[in-house]
Amino acid sequence: WNPVKGECPYGCSYCYVSRIYKRFKKEQKPLGLDSYEATANLGKYRTVFVCSGCDLFHPDVPDIWIEYIGQQAFDFSLNRYILHTKNPERAANFFCDFPIDTVLCATIESNRHYPEISSAPSPYKRMIGLQKWHGPRMITIEPIMDFSPVEFSILINSCEPEQVNIGANSGRNKLPEPSREKVEELIKLLDHPIKIHLKKNLWRILPESRHYGDA
Repeated sequence: WNPVKGECPYGCSYCYVSRIYKRFKKEQKPLGLDSYEATANLGKYRTVFVCSGCDLFHPDVPDIWIEYIGQQAFDFSLNRYILHTKNPERAANFFCDFPIDTVLCATIESNRHYPEISSAPSPYKRMIGLQKWHGPRMITIEPIMDFSPVEFSILINSCEPEQVNIGANSGRNKLPEPSREKVEELIKLLDHPIKIHLKKNLWRILPESRHYGDA
């Protein structure tokens, strides 16, 4: 469900949406509320991923848009909503505007800050922000970038996420990637009962990832 559309101002160098626009030589529009999409019938008993193409909680998105989207979620409260962001601290301010079982998923690619790759808040700030969300939490580490296993695992465990998704760079982006050994160590250091989902694009870094499955 994409009620807010347009170019994400974080400008991540690996962004697949920007890559698609460049491939077809199209110019992305500024962020805007799609009134038709925002009023869509969302049905019931669905898992609804909100704003897959941009970040709903970027500072450039007005509060009133977020509040409106939250009201729509309440109107179709038999669904379960997943909010995906790199600004969980701002998202936490809107916890009461969404159904109580709404999942906040933060993309956190590493414990190290790579400002040359993205203008999003630092990983540490994202972790602190995610801890402020009082509902279910999830973390997506994609594309995974070089990290310190012990420090990264401590930060992740402190957020008590239900699930951690791990994936690798899917495009031709020159990103600092971790070794197979580091990824294996990180997985071992994550607390039980965190569900670990290894995405298919991780296989070139971790060929034996099939053995982990979704355990």
